[in-house]
Amino acid sequence: MVQLSFDAQRSAEEDLLSKKTPSLCYVGLLDNQPHWYFPSHKHDDLSEVIYIADGEGTFKINNQTYSGKKGDLLIYNKGVIHEEFSNPDAPVKLYFLGIGNLAISGLAEGDIIPATVEPVLKKNECSPYIEACMKRLFQENQDKQPGFASICHHLMLIILLFIQRITAAQKEAAHPSRAPSLSLRIKTYIEENYMKSITLQQIADHFFISPSYVCHIFKKDIGYSPMHYLLRCRVGEAKRLLLTTDLRVYEIARLVGYENPNYFTMMFKEMTKETPTQFKRNNTHIKGLAAEG
Repeated sequence: MVQLSFDAQRSAEEDLLSKKTPSLCYVGLLDNQPHWYFPSHKHDDLSEVIYIADGEGTFKINNQTYSGKKGDLLIYNKGVIHEEFSNPDAPVKLYFLGIGNLAISGLAEGDIIPATVEPVLKKNECSPYIEACMKRLFQENQDKQPGFASICHHLMLIILLFIQRITAAQKEAAHPSRAPSLSLRIKTYIEENYMKSITLQQIADHFFISPSYVCHIFKKDIGYSPMHYLLRCRVGEAKRLLLTTDLRVYEIARLVGYENPNYFTMMFKEMTKETPTQFKRNNTHIKGLAAEG
């Protein structure tokens, strides 16, 4: 028999989450969706943690493409643009949770990891424990037995602390800071203004360059035309709102920059091959389950 004394003194690591009380916004499970794809979107009011329980996927995060497989963890800090694909030959199974009111000591408000750390944490010795927490968190929130809200909250904190443990060893891999390129500044401008009725000319005027030069440099560096990227941002946010709110289509249209809901529906269908109503109906099974309490 081995008995270890427990030192109740709080360490620096235990103080990481003491600035605010994080809130669990939702938890969900994606499974049996070999052709699953979620276009570019971001979360302005929360951060997200994704755990890959099986299969493989491709994830585009801040314009960098990453592969993820069983045991990997993906971290989306608040406001980070991301895009997700399942591998049809090895369909991804993943647990995901959204965390709000997050303020970790030493990080920007809403960040789970430093901006200099790679957002994909590869399978490591903590992975089995994180997977167990994710599974239990989802099950507790689904069953809603007495005390489930407190259990879910503490499981979320355990996951966050495991992430801090993992990233603590990766700080030396921080990339040197550098001034963002013109294309990245245009990209940021689009991400911050997609909810407005902006045009290519307005983007060009903002940066004191011609519309043709905006198109040329943005397509060269980012891979899309600026207006197509604007559409991706709008559709990505619209998808999130369709899955996580009860807003009507015309309300969502306005929130993502379209005054005309019919035009919004047309552009949404052009991007997804579904109308907003069809998308909501066909994807309700992967909607995150909001934790109560």
